Amino acid sequence: MRSQAFVLLSVLGVIAGASGCLSGTSGGGTTQSGNTGGVSGADPTKDPNDADVIKYRDLSSHPGCTTAGLSYTPASIPGYPCAAKEYLPANEDTSKPIVLLVHGNSDSPAEFEVCHAGSDPVTAQCVDPSKSPPMLAERLVAAGFHAFAVDMRPDKSDDPTCQMGPTCNAAKNMDHAWGVPIVQSFIEAIMNAYPNRELSMLGFSYGPGVIRDALRRLHRDGKKPFEHIKDLIFVSGGNHGVATYQQLCQNEQSPANTSMAGRCACEMGNRTGYMATPFHAPLNGPSGAYETPCVDGSHAFGQTGVCGGHTVRYTTLVMRDISQGTYQDEFVSQAAAMLMGADNETDELTDQDETGYFYGGAFKNHFGSIRSEAALTKIMSWFSR
Repeated sequence: MRSQAFVLLSVLGVIAGASGCLSGTSGGGTTQSGNTGGVSGADPTKDPNDADVIKYRDLSSHPGCTTAGLSYTPASIPGYPCAAKEYLPANEDTSKPIVLLVHGNSDSPAEFEVCHAGSDPVTAQCVDPSKSPPMLAERLVAAGFHAFAVDMRPDKSDDPTCQMGPTCNAAKNMDHAWGVPIVQSFIEAIMNAYPNRELSMLGFSYGPGVIRDALRRLHRDGKKPFEHIKDLIFVSGGNHGVATYQQLCQNEQSPANTSMAGRCACEMGNRTGYMATPFHAPLNGPSGAYETPCVDGSHAFGQTGVCGGHTVRYTTLVMRDISQGTYQDEFVSQAAAMLMGADNETDELTDQDETGYFYGGAFKNHFGSIRSEAALTKIMSWFSR
């Protein structure tokens, strides 16, 4: 069991969007300007700043784009062929945005639900559900929100699942080439199915990077996704580096681990002395200038006048650092999670996940930002504003 936990801890740093360090850190509730500069009136489809830099999986042959073997009835979304779970309240408040949830690595929509035996995709270890308060999915339904959670199906990973070695991916990590096409299709299908409804999105851990890249690609394709979005809430995201980069990547041209685990680490970069990776370059831009597209209703990826005048609100949440360079969260830091132009918020060191979710609660600090009472109270207030 200890060897499996070690592998999980090693690999989950990639999963979780692990810790990142910039030259400075952001405290709770800070907002910084972003998305400046650019060429007025430019065509997103021809913007060199947001071009693809990795090769994405073809959705038609993607092993994770399937509804086979699910423990729940998959959502039926026209034009979307992959798996998702729907949360539909008995009395939906149609004045509220539809909420899209994007889970972390090696995980599923279960991370947004009350933990019960069998819900943990790693070990099925959970506390008694009767002792667990409502999680995000239950709270959204109770508040009248219609929500969908994508399922990127890490259980369908085609990587070797051996425990140790340069090709091993025991925790079934996904890289962005795996997750982004699924989430891109998910977002586009929801936009088309509900053209007159605003959308709010939340991503946890690996999820924020997947959402950001999916929106970049939709924007580049001329689908105008930002004109549909009210809020983007990014929880414990690895936007500026990963704790396990030095172990799993080491060299972006020749990763120490050649599975999706190593590729994901290389895409996210090194939290120690973070330097922008090729994958992050079009997402973050120079000095963070591209990190919050359309936050001002105009700028996106170095261009102006490409948001239809629609403003998007950005919020990040992460457990606060103990001190500069010292983190209680197993995988992320304030500097890793913050985005220029966002409202960068923090939870306290006591705001942990007490439900025993994910490997019997081994990562309760990291999961506290999506499963603690303090975090859930904040997130629900942001969705309701």
